[in-house]
Amino acid sequence: MTIFTSNKAAKLSKLTGFFAKHSISANMRRAEKELNKCSDRTLEDLGMSRGDIHEKIWGQV
Repeated sequence: MTIFTSNKAAKLSKLTGFFAKHSISANMRRAEKELNKCSDRTLEDLGMSRGDIHEKIWGQV
């Protein structure tokens, strides 16, 4: 019975981790998409250029 319980907990943990990673990735894709919508002037005010967007978002991973 203990083996079944620990296996079930391990599977649940993996599933929870998968959904957490998926949620983080979705948020990062959304942020990148929103920054790409900004004008060059707005990006300059934020201290970045259009070429920096991908690295600023995904460089943190």
